[in-house]
Amino acid sequence: MKLLLVIPSLGRGGAERVVSLLSQEWSRSHEVVIGVFDASATAYGYGGRLIGLDLAAQDGLVNKAKNALSRIGMLRKLFRQEQPDHIISFMESSNFPAIIAAALSGKLGRLTVSVRNDPARFPVFYRALIPLLYRFPARVVAVSAGVKDALARMGVPAERLRSIPNPVVMSAKLDIASSQCPGFPNRFVLAVGRLHPQKGYDRLLHAFARLDSPGLDLVILGEGSERPALIQLASDLGLKDRVHLLGSVPDPEAWYQRAVCFVLSSRHEGWPNVLMEAMACGCPVVSFDCDYGPAEIIEDGVSGLLVEEGDVAALGAAVQRTLNDRSLRDGLAAGGKQRAAMFRVEVMAGYWTEER
Repeated sequence: MKLLLVIPSLGRGGAERVVSLLSQEWSRSHEVVIGVFDASATAYGYGGRLIGLDLAAQDGLVNKAKNALSRIGMLRKLFRQEQPDHIISFMESSNFPAIIAAALSGKLGRLTVSVRNDPARFPVFYRALIPLLYRFPARVVAVSAGVKDALARMGVPAERLRSIPNPVVMSAKLDIASSQCPGFPNRFVLAVGRLHPQKGYDRLLHAFARLDSPGLDLVILGEGSERPALIQLASDLGLKDRVHLLGSVPDPEAWYQRAVCFVLSSRHEGWPNVLMEAMACGCPVVSFDCDYGPAEIIEDGVSGLLVEEGDVAALGAAVQRTLNDRSLRDGLAAGGKQRAAMFRVEVMAGYWTEER
């Protein structure tokens, strides 16, 4: 079977990580081709053949319109040249041109588009196009049941919709002492993700400030525009020496395994990969019950702790409880790893290629 994947880039991000994992798994038994609009910042490994389409995102309304037309034309040509059995597109900036290109090339019956986040939070233009265009592909894959329901409320036909969670790679126990990750604090809580308001690190800092745990640090792995504001907030809260913004880390596995617990403080998600990665590494997790994903991943008290969305005091209390109770940490670590195994990549990859 020949699979053609379309995504804006393979730079660092959740959808890009999913394409990386799925393409490597699929390439074991299928021919895989990945079309990317911008191949200049490839951060993840992949399986199969990568085709750079040289159509990176543009600024300005006129340039964006021209770029969209160019993407449609290039994808139409690619679909005809490659003649794939399945076309799978990730993210709206790929999905919209892929739908039109598939229609022009007679490939709509082979097209799956994938929605990775809460569509109610998309730009107005995207929200207007979704009910118009997403009725045409053979299948619309939502990353979670919550995202699927949100798409149905927007008018996407129920018979087109399916929910397929993100895959995860199960972790082997690392020899932390010999790992290539210098600079571990002695004891730390971990968060991973871009420094963006969506990730709620301001809320995490306020929750961390409530903890009664001398010698405990907070490590955040990721980069983004919120760095100056978070540094200032840490200083204002008297946490300057205990909060470490260490930037992006290519492979955070050792950090997951060394952390006392992992915290997801996001305001909204689609299906948080980092939560699954922490669980797969045997790290106890605490998460806000935000839309969407955490409640579908975590069974509260068994595979992690869920906290009411926005309740910063409760988030701090849940982290404190995890820190203070070794048996709880051990139980959550074991339960989390067992739960994560249900989403391992070799299982999830098969759902994408099933016939409806």
